[in-house]
Amino acid sequence: MKKYLLVAFCVVILTGCGKEPQTFEELKAAGRSAFLDDDYARAREYLTRAVALQSSDRSVLFFLGLSYQRDYIFDSALFYLKRVDILYPDDREVNLELYKVCLAMEDWRNAIRSIGVLVKTGDKAEDYYPQLAELNLKLENLPNAYYFSRETLKLFPDNPNYYLQLANVAAELDSLDISLATIDSALTRFGERDELLLNKGLYLVARNRPGDAERIFRDLAAKDTSFIPYRINLANALSTQKSTVKKAEALELYRQLQPLVGGEQFRIDSMIGVLEKELADK
Repeated sequence: MKKYLLVAFCVVILTGCGKEPQTFEELKAAGRSAFLDDDYARAREYLTRAVALQSSDRSVLFFLGLSYQRDYIFDSALFYLKRVDILYPDDREVNLELYKVCLAMEDWRNAIRSIGVLVKTGDKAEDYYPQLAELNLKLENLPNAYYFSRETLKLFPDNPNYYLQLANVAAELDSLDISLATIDSALTRFGERDELLLNKGLYLVARNRPGDAERIFRDLAAKDTSFIPYRINLANALSTQKSTVKKAEALELYRQLQPLVGGEQFRIDSMIGVLEKELADK
């Protein structure tokens, strides 16, 4: 009899141990345990059931968001992490993860908000200036992009890319004098790098100084005849000048380039038509 009782007791114990979690606390614990075991699908199963019982628990929402993030299901990760962020504002741990998910989802606005929380909770603001410049550019918030590009350049004056970034943002804001001054500073610091000269030429054309731009593009095209953008920009600079000789040279360049890049790309077909008409009217 004792033998049968012992067997029955063991069965009860085993059945109890294998019972699926039912209460909120059981589901919460099981979800976290599954997450720590890298079983993210099972973690989501438990934590979703837990959320149905208590919809505002920080830990459940946070780990549910993480369990989606770890499996690259970023839209659901963003939903739950943003939800916990709204319920528990200025939470550093949440925003560290939320920032990564926002970048993956190209949610630039919320990425900027997460940076704000990280700065508010201890990080140095200047550590994020390059990211804030990029994010504001993506949002086409040009005044902010200009500010953070300028501040980034102050922090990293030995990086030529930051000169180009600041110059380009300034050009977008129609501040071409700033663009040219920035590129000239870079040329003084780094020497006559082709990418710097190319941008300077573009700014000069936009500043209605095509003759100065022509000299830059002509030198670049002579250095590398295989790089088509140099020749296209040279043709553009020549075409905007009054001289018929310059216009005729631009027309010849466009005709040479037309079969190489296609007429529609870079508007070569239309430029050929315009120049042919202009020269015929002379």
